[in-house]
Amino acid sequence: MCKGFVAFATFGVIALGTTSILPDRAEARCYTFKASHNGTDMFNPEGGAAGTARNKLLYSIEAWKREKRKNRVRIGKIRTRCGDWYMKYLLPHKTCTARARVCG
Repeated sequence: MCKGFVAFATFGVIALGTTSILPDRAEARCYTFKASHNGTDMFNPEGGAAGTARNKLLYSIEAWKREKRKNRVRIGKIRTRCGDWYMKYLLPHKTCTARARVCG
């Protein structure tokens, strides 16, 4: 009886160890994409730097899809964050960063 319990306990520890080492399939297929843009909104009152950062992000996701030959991917919420204004070349500029999680 004792040998059977030791063998069962050993098998249980090995099974738990291997499942914790292997990554979750859904987790292994998701990637975080990030793109930034440094620009002025002086000529685009709707927020050119944020929109350009978002467009760069979507372009990099499309390039990744073509490279990996994926037809369908799930794109999570695109979050855009912009920094403070600063002067560069006598024009007001700001840096915006767009980030999204892509699974596919």
